[in-house]
Amino acid sequence: MTLHLEKNEPILIVGAGVCGLSTAYAFLRRGYRNVHLFDKRDYHAKGYDYFQGCDSPSSDMNKIFRAAYGEQVHYQKMSLESRDVFLKWNARIKDTNFEGGDPIYLNTGNIHLTDLHELPPFEKQTMENMSSSQAICVSDQDAAARAKAAGLNESAVDPFEMKGRGKHHQGVLDTTGGMIIAEKCCRWVLHMCDLDYRSSVTTHFGAYSGEIESLIEKRTASGKKVCLGLKTKDGKSYYSKLVVTACGPWTVEVVPEAAEKLEATGGTVALMKITSAKALEKYDEKKFPTWTYKVRDGAMGGLYGFPVRNGYLKIGYRGLKWTNPQAGINSKVRTAYSENPEKKVPLFGLKLIKQFIREHVPEVSKIDRTRLCWYSDSEDNDFLISYSPYHEQNSLFVVAGDSGHAFMMFGVIGDIVVDIIQKNSKDVMLEQLFSWERERNKLNSINKGQYDPRALQYQQMSTTADLVVRETAKL
Repeated sequence: MTLHLEKNEPILIVGAGVCGLSTAYAFLRRGYRNVHLFDKRDYHAKGYDYFQGCDSPSSDMNKIFRAAYGEQVHYQKMSLESRDVFLKWNARIKDTNFEGGDPIYLNTGNIHLTDLHELPPFEKQTMENMSSSQAICVSDQDAAARAKAAGLNESAVDPFEMKGRGKHHQGVLDTTGGMIIAEKCCRWVLHMCDLDYRSSVTTHFGAYSGEIESLIEKRTASGKKVCLGLKTKDGKSYYSKLVVTACGPWTVEVVPEAAEKLEATGGTVALMKITSAKALEKYDEKKFPTWTYKVRDGAMGGLYGFPVRNGYLKIGYRGLKWTNPQAGINSKVRTAYSENPEKKVPLFGLKLIKQFIREHVPEVSKIDRTRLCWYSDSEDNDFLISYSPYHEQNSLFVVAGDSGHAFMMFGVIGDIVVDIIQKNSKDVMLEQLFSWERERNKLNSINKGQYDPRALQYQQMSTTADLVVRETAKL
């Protein structure tokens, strides 16, 4: 059954991160005039700033952009289409001088480094599926010249000066890649919603008025449910034919049925303050690429990082991601700003980050801050963008399962969501790929509960002493 919505009927969207924002913006651009966006964080006041208490995955200084997706050419296509949108946004931001006019997408390259002598299968597939100007094998003799011809700094092919230090150097540079200024990108899309469609969108932000107490549901004769709307923590009720949840790692807390498909997992992130003028020049975000190292090598790999942003280098580890099983919830998000706050990270991941720093980032002697960065993981790392089969009349739609790659698709994901909602998908393969009902390859093991060895309760957590990397840094 196709859901029919009049243009003036209310649409309720829970979550104002990447997926919620882009979905709201897509509905508004299609002429819908009664879009409501809910979030427990006051993004108007706090601007998606993690340091101001915004702890959603979208609330971050920076995110990696890449179109390199190995054999997954559908994601490569989505990323490149999203990149086109980012470039248009960059131009409009400059023209309107939004927050000074600086871009939200920096095309400095994204390099995939490996410790193998031959390219791994993913990188080989990337080389086959991207053009020779888009994907460069960094061990090629002309790699630096080709990077420069693509408009990148020559250092993009060897950002850690491995060749000059006699270190092994192999990988692929995605010349379309780079960095997204995450918090500003979210502020920009929210700004466009408010500026271009002021009378058509209502934001309900902040504790109580924007935080969901529960969905409003009723049982039908078939034993299933219909979602009629939602209730916020301030006691108000909102009704609609369509509720869209875009809650990322909080999805299962709002839609318990989604636990069969999704689980919240926490990655390990470290921030290092850079003060040396020489180091600030070397890691400048206008020329230094984003990078990954052994990112698909399991527990002993999975590192990624960024240039300097706001004075900080950021390095993350996702070779193992941690769970927090609780009664009634397969994994509950826990951050520095949760009711039960957590500012430390598991020592295992932090040690791997420190090992990389010791070998390749001589300017850093200590880690200044750590955080858990939460993901919405599906079993196969593909999105869940689908009507809930547990709710009749197509009354509840779930957008989640981003598995860490939603931000790259920011420019197009909202249109994909709305197309699937309207049963008007331009790509039937994507609609099937993201569906609730299909069987998924079990690349990730979810729902192990209290016996999951990745559970935070079993981890040795870091201490202040563990933040020391080396006695002195080389400046």
